Order: sequence, then C-alpha cells, then structure tokens
Amino acid sequence: MQKSIYFWLLGLLFISHGVLANPWNGKVVFQGFWWGAENQNYPQDWYTYLAKLAPRLRDMGFDGIWIPSPSKGWQGSNDMGYGIYDHYDLGDKNQKNTVATRFGSKDSLLRFIAVAHANGLDVYPDVVLNHVIGGDFDTNAPGDKYKKFRLVGYAGQQSGRWPKDHWNFHPNPDHDCNSGDICGTLLGADICFLGNQQGGGGNGQYMLDKAREWLVWFKKQTDADGFRLDAVKHFPAFVVEDVLYNAMGPGNNYFCAGEFVSGANQLDQWADATQNRCGTFDFSLRNGLAAMVDGGGFFDMSSLPDMQQKNRLKTSPFLNNHDTWKGAFWDSATTSSTQHDDRSGDWRQSNDEILPTIDPDNPRSQIAYAAAFSVDGSPTVYFEDLFVNYGPNRFKADPAAIAARDYLVNIIWAHQKLDFKDAAYKVRYRNSADLLVIERSGKALIGLNDSGTETLNAWVQTDFGTQVTLHNYTASDSGDLRTNQDGWVQVSVPPMSYAIWAPTGVVGGFAPASRRTTQEFQMDDDLGDSSPNSPGYGGKLCSGGLRTGGAVWAAANTNIKVELYTESQQNAEISVFLPDNNGQPQTTQGSQTQQGNATNSSPLTLAFNTDREGYHRISAHLSGSNSACVKGFLKVNYQAPSTSDKF
Repeated sequence: MQKSIYFWLLGLLFISHGVLANPWNGKVVFQGFWWGAENQNYPQDWYTYLAKLAPRLRDMGFDGIWIPSPSKGWQGSNDMGYGIYDHYDLGDKNQKNTVATRFGSKDSLLRFIAVAHANGLDVYPDVVLNHVIGGDFDTNAPGDKYKKFRLVGYAGQQSGRWPKDHWNFHPNPDHDCNSGDICGTLLGADICFLGNQQGGGGNGQYMLDKAREWLVWFKKQTDADGFRLDAVKHFPAFVVEDVLYNAMGPGNNYFCAGEFVSGANQLDQWADATQNRCGTFDFSLRNGLAAMVDGGGFFDMSSLPDMQQKNRLKTSPFLNNHDTWKGAFWDSATTSSTQHDDRSGDWRQSNDEILPTIDPDNPRSQIAYAAAFSVDGSPTVYFEDLFVNYGPNRFKADPAAIAARDYLVNIIWAHQKLDFKDAAYKVRYRNSADLLVIERSGKALIGLNDSGTETLNAWVQTDFGTQVTLHNYTASDSGDLRTNQDGWVQVSVPPMSYAIWAPTGVVGGFAPASRRTTQEFQMDDDLGDSSPNSPGYGGKLCSGGLRTGGAVWAAANTNIKVELYTESQQNAEISVFLPDNNGQPQTTQGSQTQQGNATNSSPLTLAFNTDREGYHRISAHLSGSNSACVKGFLKVNYQAPSTSDKF
C-alpha cells in the first residue's frame, strides 16, 4: 500500500504546532544505530551524524534517541560498545590504540546530547553492567585469565578509577558459581554483584558500589535523560534498582528499558524487582508481531493483546533491534544475497541474531508497527526499519536525505499528534482471527486487518460521543466515519493494512521546547588522561597550571554558566577558552576568566554571553602558590544550537 502522501507531515502543511501531550511513559524512541553503524562522511564520529539527524527526528515527532554504550570497548575503534573495557573512558583516554571510541570523542558525545536537547529530544545511552573484557593476563585467575583491569587515569597508566581483579568476577571464593543466567559467561569476564547484603562475599559489594558510583558520575557528566540496560537477565535486578535510584533519584518518570529475552511473566517479575525503575523491551509481544508478519494471513489477531506483558508502566514494544538484525540488508543472514528483494533460503535469522528479523517491507509490518504503537508503552523504532538503509549509500547516507518508510512516518505522527497514550487502552473488537480494533479512549481508533484478500467491517463501541465525525489519518481506503446516537461506529479496514481514525481537524507538525544542557566535569587524578596523545582532560586542581575538564559546544549569542566546586575552601580561577572561527577549541587565546573563593557548597561562578558558536574549553586552577592539589568539579550550563554548519 503506497503511503507517499505523508511527505506533508514533514513540513509542507505545518499549521498547528505544540508540545507533545503523551505522558512520560508514552514516548516514541528512535534506536539511533544499527549493528556496524558508521558513516564515511563522519569517520569515527557517529555522534556528529546523529547530531545532524536530530532536527529531522524532531520533525518526525520522536521523543528520544537510544545510542550504543559510549564507554571504550576492548576492540577500540572497532568495538560496538558492548565489549566494554573502561566505563570511565567516553572517548578521552588513549587506550586500546585509540582515544575516540567507534562512535566518536567525548567532546562529540557531549555535543550530540546538547544538540539533541536543543531539538527537544532526550538521549538514552546503553549501559553495560554485566561484563567487561580486555583485561591483562593474571595467572591466578580461574578460567579466563584476562581478568586484571588497571586503567588509564590522569596520574598514569594504571591509576584509573574502578580497577578490577579476578575475584570481582565469577567464579570467586565468595561466590563459586560459573553457570546459569547470573554466573554464566556471556562475553568476557562476568561481573559478580553478590555482596554481603545479598548473601555472597564482599567482593561483589565492591562491584555494586563501583557500578553505583559510575552511573551517578555518568549521569552528571553527560546529562543523559534515561537509559537502555544491556543483558539484564544476567545480573541481579537489585543492581538496576540501586544504581538507578542513586543516579536518577527516587522517582521513576524517565525512560529506561532493559534487555531481558524471555516471556511475559519473567519480564513482569523482573520489572517488579526493580521497583519499576526500569521496564523491559516486550519480547513477548514481539514474538506475536513476528508470527503475524510471517504468518501469511493465518495468524489469529484476537490473540495479540494477550501477548503483551502485564507490567506496562515502562514497557517498550518493538519489532527489530541490533540483536535481531545484524546484516547489511533486511534478509540479514551472513550468506544472504546482496539483493534487497532476495527471499531465497532461510533469510530471517543468522547465527549472530537472537531472533528472526522482521522484514520492514513485508506489507504486514505496517500492521505490526501500528499494533506496537497502539498498545501501552513507549515504542522503539529501529534505524533499519525507519530508514531505507541499503545499497551503495549505506555508509555515506546524507542524514537530511536518507529515505524514510512512509508508513512509519505516518504511525509516529498519529501516535504523537492524536495523543495515543494520554488515554486509556481499550480493545474494542477481537471477534475475528483477522480483524483487531483498539481504541485509545476518545483519542484514536485503530483498525488492524491481517487478511490478505478481504476488506473487513465491524461495529464497535467508542468513547468519542454521539454523532462525531472521525477522520481517517492514513492512506488506506477506509474513509471517514461518524458515530451513531449511542457512540458506536462501523469501521472498515482494507486487506493487509491499518487505519487510524480520530476527530477531524488535527494537522501540522512538531515543535518541542528547546532546552539547555548541564554537564559536570569531575576533577580528580583517577579520571581522564594526561598523556600527550589525549585531550589532557582530568586531574586534581593545582596551583601550578590549568587543569581542563572538557569542552562544550555552545550556540552563538547564548549564556554559559560555569560553577567551580572544591573539596575544601580554595582561592581559584576559572578559565573558559573561546572557540576559533570554525568552532574548534583553543587552548591559549581568547578566554573568559573569573577569580575568587570556591568551596564544596558555595561555588565560584563565571557567567558570560558567547560571541561565537563552537567548543568552549573549560579549565580551572588554584590561585595560591603553595596550595596542595584538591578534588573538585566544574558544572557547566549552556545552550547548544539545534542545527549547525560548523559540524
């Protein structure tokens, strides 16, 4: 079914703008990468590609962007972020033969997050707490011998924060376990979190303490808005509850979804165990959606609502992700043809994928996505599903021009403009194996027809009221409807399609509020890297010379506020070095400074208006000539541009 008419949704007829009305747990999330993601126009800088893509995602109606783990992996610039080596290395340490990660430098990461915020978008980094890999050889380690982790810090090659030894992993003398979901090896060294309070040994408590400390640091450093948690089936749920409580506070009104590959009951139990600080990707519903897409019209649509998990406070429905689709094409088996439309052989699942790929160009995938958006939760849209990402431009696609699948653009628009999740979820019709009708009470009516040949009709009750005209906001041939004197309406859905009806007059695009970003640079000798091949960030504050926290990309003619806190009262000076005319950082010329006293509760503050866009390098030092070096942190609040021709 052709959906080309929806280009108007992207800006040609913007009439009514507004802030999205869906609740915090009804967000639409874009998975901002695919397995092997890179763009040759932005070499080793995927973050900048996403920054260029952000305005387009805003205009489509997305709420947030999920990005891969930003921490350095053991394969350096080739690592997708899941073979994690050093949690504290976000692309600013010279380790594993690279400073930047596969996705970019720390500066580029912080800039992308700020640009996303300027576009009204959240950012949800992936968090890996189950394992690390790439340690040094330790002859005393049981099993895998590479379990000694001594990481780079500002004070030297082995001074980095969160060192680890073989007794911090499974098996260890306090928790002699090396099999099962919790103790078995998934990748690298399997972290043991079972400490004294949980019935294990003190070594596990050390890892829990350090994981908590890291996520608190990471949240403050990046200003991330939520998280995706990797492989949560393989470490205790109390770890997730603990680290999220400390990093995000006692509330739970933020996006967070864990990867737990299991059925609905286990998904519910795990989410309950985290006290709903984290939800799950709904693998149970996904199995049903995959069965429907591949069923050729023989799937029982009436069964679909029962497949979703029951704990839906923070659930995330989805079709594909980087674990179900790892190839260059939709038929992603490693031996597949290079032709996008080659359906020969068992193309659906390669040995590297945990579940079969759902082909986004299968006509029934549009029904599956309409269903995923209609049920409760924050739906996630995979990069490869939204964008037509194959062919010669796969690794050099222009973020402003890469083609999007029109049916997904339409479904996202309808979910957001019609405020699906600002209303109760009601199954209005399920008396057919082919037709399912869902209402978001008084907001939208969604018809889903799995039949390959028949237009299906049904009378359904609604909450729209009497004699209300309902417009069809899709390209199906369903036409407009009108409720009768009792609020009932007869729907008609063409074969192998979906339809979305809602009150007339809803038009236009999206203009979410731009917001500022606050990022905090902790200054200590076990953070950063002083080597000449690194940016030189980190280190305690001293009187002998400047120490630099990092750089932030601020928009021209906006206000920057820098606060310096020190662990004890100190006379100090803040220096912010201004960018050059191309936006690049400078280290010796053009600075704003402020001198005065700083403490751990009363900061020294520097505030000024920028005169140009670009990287502003944030530094400080102690003023007293005989002062001992002290810990501190530099807290920066600033406004990034929503678009730029300088990156």
